[in-house]
Amino acid sequence: MTVSADRVRRFGCMTAIGLALLASPVLAQQPWPPAGPPPATPPGSGPAPGPTGAPLSLFPPAPAGAEPAAADPAPAATPPDARGVRGVMVEELKAQDPELAGSLGPDNGGLSPDLWQGLPRGELESLIAAVPAGLTSPALRDLASRLLLTAADGVGPGAKGRDLAALRAEALVRVGNAAGADTLRSLAPAVLEDEDAALAWLEMRYFTDDRQAACDQVPVLLGRFRHPVWQKWQIVCQIVAGQPDMALLGLDMLREQGEKDELFTLLAEGAITGNDRPVRGVPDPTPTQFALILASGRAFPPETRITGAGPLAALARVESLALPQRLAAAERAAALGGLTAEGLRSLYEAVPEPDPKTLTVAAAKKPTPLLRAQLIRALAAEPAPAAKAGLFRVAMLAASTEMQAGTYGSLLLEEARQFRLTIGFASVAPMVARLHLLHGDLRNAGPWLNLARDDFNAGKDEGAFARLWPLAAAHGLVREADFDRTVWQRDLGGNAARDTVDSVLILLSALENTPMALPPLADGSAPPGQVKGAVLLDAIIALGTGGPAGMPAMDLAAILTDLTRAGLGEQARRIGAEAIAGLLRPEA
Repeated sequence: MTVSADRVRRFGCMTAIGLALLASPVLAQQPWPPAGPPPATPPGSGPAPGPTGAPLSLFPPAPAGAEPAAADPAPAATPPDARGVRGVMVEELKAQDPELAGSLGPDNGGLSPDLWQGLPRGELESLIAAVPAGLTSPALRDLASRLLLTAADGVGPGAKGRDLAALRAEALVRVGNAAGADTLRSLAPAVLEDEDAALAWLEMRYFTDDRQAACDQVPVLLGRFRHPVWQKWQIVCQIVAGQPDMALLGLDMLREQGEKDELFTLLAEGAITGNDRPVRGVPDPTPTQFALILASGRAFPPETRITGAGPLAALARVESLALPQRLAAAERAAALGGLTAEGLRSLYEAVPEPDPKTLTVAAAKKPTPLLRAQLIRALAAEPAPAAKAGLFRVAMLAASTEMQAGTYGSLLLEEARQFRLTIGFASVAPMVARLHLLHGDLRNAGPWLNLARDDFNAGKDEGAFARLWPLAAAHGLVREADFDRTVWQRDLGGNAARDTVDSVLILLSALENTPMALPPLADGSAPPGQVKGAVLLDAIIALGTGGPAGMPAMDLAAILTDLTRAGLGEQARRIGAEAIAGLLRPEA
């Protein structure tokens, strides 16, 4: 995959990042960690506040203690001045534009309110509409949510196409953030006045276990829009509410209007009459068809394909399904942002209590959702530090980097935060540090990083530290120049690891260099490559469903460089760290 031509327009041409580094002699070995106190945790690296945080005030109060103006002996017949004390402008506070409203700002995990400054409105609408569904990268999903929930103070010129709050709510649904979409709906009523956004919101709320809230809005939306899908949703809600006569009347109206969805009609009639035979011939159900199957309680055929964060989360809650099928749906939903850690844990707890002796490193080589559920259960129940460390190792090996950085990893992190810095956990210190770094917990990663370094210096670590320090360097905790490349490559596997080493060094070089900012335009506004929101959206769109792990190092380095140039260095580090972690997965 390469960066497409329309992305190069904003990202610019990539300079020879890393080439000089790759051609240079072996880097000098330096003591680690570097002298001096460890770097402070970067702002915003801790857990992100939920979308229900207080809206950012765009108009801070005047500073206290301002010196009053001296008394003026002249008559007070002068016209009122718009300026206050010491030249401070006194203006009437303006209400936040609902179209640009959001629950986040720079003080609680969002971007600065000038994130769209100077960007033509038409381009902004196109960028938001292009945010892809199915993002499996936790970093991209989180950054997309923060961006879309940020309160903005303006947008560039251009005619209005669609409401920006509606576009953002729809994009939040695509990245699996049902709570965020609902937050925008509460801040901007226009979200439910846009048919596409209203339908996306309704489907997500219905399938994420908030059925009543969705059905309460159906009569209003049915009166507002004329597409048959709203009548179908009304029939679904009537069946769920135990109103079969009303649902049959609705089906008759659909027929009279010439609606051709015979499969919907058959499923609705089956749900009304109590047909309990397994569903057949519905390999790719629409959302309303899927809702009817759920309402009927009928069994799903194995060939039925369910996609999307909300429908997968709903499928995971179907108690009549076989447990392995529910667990697989739950993990797929979590990978798309549709299931919280609490929701995933509740599914895992349905697994019978495992025998810890069967949960070995060998089992982790063929990981399954059932194995991961058993490991989470066994970890929580195991009291002995050494045995707990062994289970933690298997649990990490049984998961991909995206899973470690996502919902499954957050369950592991709950257990890891109870570990003590003792010899019993020294063998898994690199993995514990890795997990903290993947979740942005830099402060608690530090002690485990030091413990892993101690094992490395004592010759006990067998290459684990070689897979850890680049991730710490991506977060700015250590410097790549402090490590001997020859020793590092040897610990990673020698010549077989050369491509991996080169890719990691290219990404670290992009993160450690500070590119020169582009000059402003003639009118003083920011150039296209400096509009924060646009640069971040471009990165999310370019990386797409494959995420950072699916892009060549040079292309990704170009994206990281342009993020940093636009003042988004912290966001660049999160993306780069996830990519580096994927290149350097821990080994047994």
